[in-house]
Amino acid sequence: MGVISLTRERVRLVLETKRLRLRPLTFADAGDLLEYHGDAEVVKYTPWVVRSLHDVEAATLQYQRLPTAFLTEGDSIILGWELKSTGKVIGQSNASLQSLVNQTVDLGWVINRSFWRQGYAFEATHEFMRHLAKQSVVRRLVANIDMRNPESAGLAEKLGMRLEGKFKQAAYTKGEWCDMWLYALLSEDMIA
Repeated sequence: MGVISLTRERVRLVLETKRLRLRPLTFADAGDLLEYHGDAEVVKYTPWVVRSLHDVEAATLQYQRLPTAFLTEGDSIILGWELKSTGKVIGQSNASLQSLVNQTVDLGWVINRSFWRQGYAFEATHEFMRHLAKQSVVRRLVANIDMRNPESAGLAEKLGMRLEGKFKQAAYTKGEWCDMWLYALLSEDMIA
């Protein structure tokens, strides 16, 4: 269920699941983000390297300026996963409008290691995908997943995404070429 409320600065997007509140990240979340942004095991397959508190604070300032809907190609939406029970941010959903013409959105997720294998990533990502699928500029959701990360591929499959391809040395990340899986789902399949 998505709730959009107006604030003085901009529209604020909040999505809710049984256990989580998905919302824009703020500077106050930096400590929670550091727990996973600063964990080498967690960020092994993300585009960013291990971050310091200063790096995380700078990232949260950038996150606060992001839109809550796709307006132009290259726009990104990032929502933190806040536990309803404690208010702690334990992960995040990332999406970027790759192509406005092709209505394609690249999707990603990351979660604090202390909360792995408890269903939170599925719960949050499923709700985020449902929200994205309703936007008029989104026809296709894709996830590019490093082939050394079968757990992430397993989540993509559980979310109903289909494996569309395996690409050799398709991404240069953190100083090395990586083989990638491409998973995808049409928005009409997500809404149905």
